[in-house]
Amino acid sequence: MGDLRLAWRNIWRNKRRTLLTAASIFLAVFLALLVRSLQTGMFDNLIKISIESYTGHIQVHKRGYWDDKTIDNSMVYNDSLVYAVSRLKNVKTTVPRLEYFALASSGMQTKGVMVIGTEPLNEDSLTRLSSKMVKGSYLDRTSRGVIVARGLAEFLGLHTGDTLILIGQGFHGVSAAGKFPVRGILHLPSPPLDNQMVYMNLPTAQDFFGADNRITSLSISLKNPDEIGMTMSELKSEINPEKLEVMPWDELMVEIMQQLKVKTASGLIIISILYMIVGFGIFGTVIMMTNERTKEFGVMVSVGMQRTRLAKILFLEMVFIGLTGALSGVAAAFPIMAWYNLHPIRLWGGMAQAYIAYGIEPLMPLALNWSSIVTNVAAILIIVMFTCIFPVRRAFRFKVVEALHK
Repeated sequence: MGDLRLAWRNIWRNKRRTLLTAASIFLAVFLALLVRSLQTGMFDNLIKISIESYTGHIQVHKRGYWDDKTIDNSMVYNDSLVYAVSRLKNVKTTVPRLEYFALASSGMQTKGVMVIGTEPLNEDSLTRLSSKMVKGSYLDRTSRGVIVARGLAEFLGLHTGDTLILIGQGFHGVSAAGKFPVRGILHLPSPPLDNQMVYMNLPTAQDFFGADNRITSLSISLKNPDEIGMTMSELKSEINPEKLEVMPWDELMVEIMQQLKVKTASGLIIISILYMIVGFGIFGTVIMMTNERTKEFGVMVSVGMQRTRLAKILFLEMVFIGLTGALSGVAAAFPIMAWYNLHPIRLWGGMAQAYIAYGIEPLMPLALNWSSIVTNVAAILIIVMFTCIFPVRRAFRFKVVEALHK
């Protein structure tokens, strides 16, 4: 306890030097936390939106469907599959979908579209489609009508109550043709999707494509996403792995994960450079402090202080300075992170348009990640401990007589 008190008093004998060193550590931790929080928040938000807007946390489909997305690679949707999935405790929502391309026509206009047959209530619980309605009403299980994305409706000149003609090829080459009343129009934030999506309830789609009791995929939303690995293992044990394939969201969104890895690597490089600069700054301060106090060290050893105790005190001094700067940085960054985690930054201009083009709301939340905070504080302490090598080494190797004459 005496060594701790002595080390604490020593660092404040030269307040300017201590404050400058602590300030450099403070700035490094403060900036590193904000950069990592911003980067992590952006990608967490992107992943969350992608999962909630379509894929779910897990998708089940026929083996081979992911490589060749045709309706002939659809799977049977029966009670045994429903039971196998619904019995899992971590499953929140299941969304069966039958999706395939068709040619849409209205008046003199035609366009290729993506037709998605789904269970309206389950779909809405995952993707909140009903909140995107701009005209008309949302789907129900008994209606034969469709809802059309706004961009497609404008191209075809459709309004609620009009008739949409769909022509295509169904399961195993059967002809698919039908007329469907337009129940409503919805706006999807992604322009590519807004220009081609048509939704109908699942039985209507199965009848249109001649694919009774069949779906192309089953999207699953989880209560606790952190337990996705365990849930996938349980699911694989319940189904036939030779016929069906279970894929997690990160395999479904390969492009997003690649972007995440690149951005994460670039962020780590920036933070590493920042810490490298701070490390050299701390090391320079340590050299200056050690050289200025050489005579003091000589006096302390000459009156009986053991060199091991002197080295210990020097080590504690640097730890105190490191902790002071690091904890101050955390204290300053944490309120900002917490505020913008609850109240995300709203983007505008070109960056906002880029977000909207990918179907993402132009918001930039900051992540409140305790592991990141602990990691950055630990990184600073490791740097401080490396810089302690010089004064500790000097404490064991200096000559008392030469030190007293400085």
